Amino acid sequence: MIIRLFLLALIPSLLGAQTWFETGQTADLMVSGVDFNQTGGLIFNHPNGLATDGTHFLVCDRFNNRILVWNSLPTSWNAAPDFVLGQPDFTSNDPGTGKHQLNWVGNASLGANGKLAAADTENDRILLWNSFPSQNGQAADVSLYLPALSNPNAGQFYAWPWGVWTDGVRLVAVATQGSSLLFWNTFPSADNTPPDYVIKHNHFGTPRNISSDGSTYFFVGDHNAKVNGNPGTFFWNSYPTQENQPYDFYRDEWIKGEKLPTGQLVAGGLQSIYIWNQMPTNGSQQPNLILQPDMYKNGDGVDVAYAGNRLYVNNYNGNNVLVFNTLPSSTNQLPDFAVGSSTPGTQTLDSIHYIQNPVLMTDGTRLIVSSDFDRAVYVWDVFPSYSGQPYDHKIKMNNNVQLWAGVVHDSKLITGARNTISVWNQTSQITSQPDQVFVNQIGTALLDDVRGVAMDNQHFYASTRSGKLYVWAGFPANSSQNPIHTLTSSTGQYGHIYADGTYLCAVRQEPPSGVDVYRIADLDAGNLQPFKVISSAQIRLNLTAYAVTFGNSLAIASQGDHRVLLWKELSDWGDPAKVVVLGQGGANSYDAAIGLDRLFMPSTLLPFENQLWVGEFKFSSRILKFSYGATAAPEAEAPAHAVHIFPNPGTGQFAIEAQTLTHGHYSIELFDYTGRLVHTLFEGEQRANEPLKKEFDLNLSSGTYFLKWTGPGIRTIAKLVISK
Repeated sequence: MIIRLFLLALIPSLLGAQTWFETGQTADLMVSGVDFNQTGGLIFNHPNGLATDGTHFLVCDRFNNRILVWNSLPTSWNAAPDFVLGQPDFTSNDPGTGKHQLNWVGNASLGANGKLAAADTENDRILLWNSFPSQNGQAADVSLYLPALSNPNAGQFYAWPWGVWTDGVRLVAVATQGSSLLFWNTFPSADNTPPDYVIKHNHFGTPRNISSDGSTYFFVGDHNAKVNGNPGTFFWNSYPTQENQPYDFYRDEWIKGEKLPTGQLVAGGLQSIYIWNQMPTNGSQQPNLILQPDMYKNGDGVDVAYAGNRLYVNNYNGNNVLVFNTLPSSTNQLPDFAVGSSTPGTQTLDSIHYIQNPVLMTDGTRLIVSSDFDRAVYVWDVFPSYSGQPYDHKIKMNNNVQLWAGVVHDSKLITGARNTISVWNQTSQITSQPDQVFVNQIGTALLDDVRGVAMDNQHFYASTRSGKLYVWAGFPANSSQNPIHTLTSSTGQYGHIYADGTYLCAVRQEPPSGVDVYRIADLDAGNLQPFKVISSAQIRLNLTAYAVTFGNSLAIASQGDHRVLLWKELSDWGDPAKVVVLGQGGANSYDAAIGLDRLFMPSTLLPFENQLWVGEFKFSSRILKFSYGATAAPEAEAPAHAVHIFPNPGTGQFAIEAQTLTHGHYSIELFDYTGRLVHTLFEGEQRANEPLKKEFDLNLSSGTYFLKWTGPGIRTIAKLVISK
């Protein structure tokens, strides 16, 4: 480890320090997660689908780009998977495009004959195995690349497969992009075999997944069904066999489920688990039992599997699989255990300090992150220096606080969303209750869906989805203070905004996407026109989410293209020939991926010294640091006082080394991935700069563990992977 650290420190001087950001460069570190390629067999990151043939059991672990496979049905919370598809081992999670790799896998389906189909969503393909796989990273036999099956001349373009179904003889896949269902009458044996027929309907929005027994029922969940403006499900009362066969009935709420041998239908929905005593054949037949256990936090991963007389329920945002040992018969029946969590309500991502939908801010010293999803503010007392570094404080907000947008300036934390702007006067004393709240309006400024807030030494700014950007001289003293300027978007709406004292950036997310840059001196002089407009007419922008200026440089998060665009010099802003791209390998790449040098929906930016911090939205939520100059390194390391473990991965026999900073009381504790204390490895007094070396031989189950090293001036975490 010492040699490795020394070589990393020498890299900038040997190769020449990187003088600015470079296209395709890797991130230095990642928080809101453990590290790159450092997951474990039972730490799920948003499981999206289940599959079983009654013997084997599969979980599509979406954000980890893999499918976990059990050769027998899991009967306890910590039953470890036997092997993994899409990755070479249980710790890796890099995306890839080979037949042995996956990129944000959606659903899987398993036929009784062992044939397996998987929706490899971000690779726009369906992968097929002709027989049930048996080892890590086993390559698929067939790939169906949906864009290759399209017919643009006929107005047909297929991509983003989310759902798949097979009985081992036939195959059906969802083309979310294209709003279509693709049917094959025989299981394809060659790459890019075209479908035999297609079903498309003008009520389809973004169809997601498929439920069927191949004969008596067939239904498709749709996240954006064009019926009542809600997620919904389209039902056929028999397996559809004809081109564009109309559906028989529709039900509001997106569900996925299966018919039991008893004739009952059990299904998982966005907020509830449903049981019908018999298969519904029309929209008026309501479920006979509805369960809403507190630990059921689904979202985009609705799914159930019934096998071995147990009901397995996917829990997408709960990051586990809830298991009922018997089919529920009452509304208050709770799951007996959860695969992946020590208790059904344990949120395992808490142990890796995961933050959903982060918005990044700083007071010049600390990294401050708000989350509208978590309804919390997270604080690192200093900027993180290594991957997986835990936040120092979490402040859970009350339900009335809106956290979509945020800014820290002059000791204030200001957040906004919907019709509310909330203010904390001292960032050092953030509590769940803000010091001041503005609701509906501030003077003549209407707070109709606040999308951005910003502040500099002279002004406070707020933008709305209705296309207004309000400017006040200083922060409003009360709710009656009028703005001094009202700017209007040329396209009807504004999103996030950012001000650095010289420039004000306002993004326009919806098409035509772009960025309006105002020079603040011009606004003060009464010139309310943008100084610079960056538009998709100059360079491709797709769902522009955030833009920041720092010095003469500009960075834009193009969320829909999964990349960050940067220009170093003011004269180059918007020039496609001068752009640097983070998150993609080149200027003409746009595919999403959760990887070391790839991005998935970047949505918030924070420049700090020679660094650019990037937060991702919804389908990843990592926080990544990119940097240049002498501090940039291919991989960020833990600080010198961190605890080191070797061998790692190991079997339970391992050694630890740590270094103290000052004299005092220190401890090293071992936790499992649920946050449960397993062992106290060391506790006692240590002298300043005294090395600590210990060896252990522990009977640990395979999985990921965390060592917490605490003492005077030290609070750090290292990861231990046990693989037997």
